[in-house]
Amino acid sequence: MRYSLLFFANQDEGDARSRYELLVDSAIFADQHGFEAIWLPERHFHPFGGAFPNPALAACVVAAKTSRLRIRAGSLVLPLHDVLTAAEDWSVVDNVSAGRIDLSFAIGWNANDFVLAPQRYADRRAETFRMAQEFDELWKGRSIRRTNGKDEEVDIQIFPQPVQPELRYWLTCTASPERFVEAGEHDFNVLTALLFQTPAELKKNVDAFRAACPRGGPRRQVTLMLHTYLGRSVDEVREVVRGPFMKYLASSTSLWYGRLGGLDIPEIQSRNLLLSFAFQRYFTSAALFGTVDSCRPFISELAKAGIDEIACLIDFGLPNDVVLAGLSHIAQLAGDS
Repeated sequence: MRYSLLFFANQDEGDARSRYELLVDSAIFADQHGFEAIWLPERHFHPFGGAFPNPALAACVVAAKTSRLRIRAGSLVLPLHDVLTAAEDWSVVDNVSAGRIDLSFAIGWNANDFVLAPQRYADRRAETFRMAQEFDELWKGRSIRRTNGKDEEVDIQIFPQPVQPELRYWLTCTASPERFVEAGEHDFNVLTALLFQTPAELKKNVDAFRAACPRGGPRRQVTLMLHTYLGRSVDEVREVVRGPFMKYLASSTSLWYGRLGGLDIPEIQSRNLLLSFAFQRYFTSAALFGTVDSCRPFISELAKAGIDEIACLIDFGLPNDVVLAGLSHIAQLAGDS
């Protein structure tokens, strides 16, 4: 099992600078302690994740502070962008990092995000795959056809040319089996989470993904995002994370509440009870909360389900010093795996 760090800070407190300090300090630790990668999100117009409106900007900061860590967009919402500027931005990061970037493309789902490209919202799935192909053409030094300011058809390439001649691509998948199959058919790796699926459903989706991948090619990777904090005892961890994580969940409610229909959640009248139920679900079966020893059976279960990498989401509201102190436990778990 590989381990990486993932960021998706809640910005209700408005302290973006502190979030970036945690990003840099955590990236330096991960770079020095054998972690696989660091994942940077794209979020717009909402406090939940709002510290990261452009993952390429944060990636440049990480690139300048690290030497071996892979730096990944998790995710780049491709339909929100002009593919030319997206490819230019990430080519700059590839040069700054000496060829250490990977990308996960996301289709997007929040209609408000698409004020940036409203014409693509209705057909965003097809647009993502079309644009991903264009992105890859540009990355490999080829040109795409565009119309210039004089209404002339011209062939356009990007500069600077990237360091890596080819990229590894992921597709961000939530819970839809069809999306996992599409990822396999288009020869992507997968970035996923447990918010809208159980571990058993995840295994079925991973199996469907593997079956859809081209035969005879290299094994494609499945990365699972898990909220993570490890400490000296399970009771201590529960006490540390409960308040901040409940607040983190509350910040996201307006984004995810309408998408919970598929989960086995009893009829709940109170928002606080809903959050308490969600916290208990995460703590027991959908996050890495506990100790190195208590989390090993869950890691083993995930490995049997076909998961190759855990992307540990660490910036869900704990104080920076607490998060940084907990990284040593994650490094120990990674070393034991």
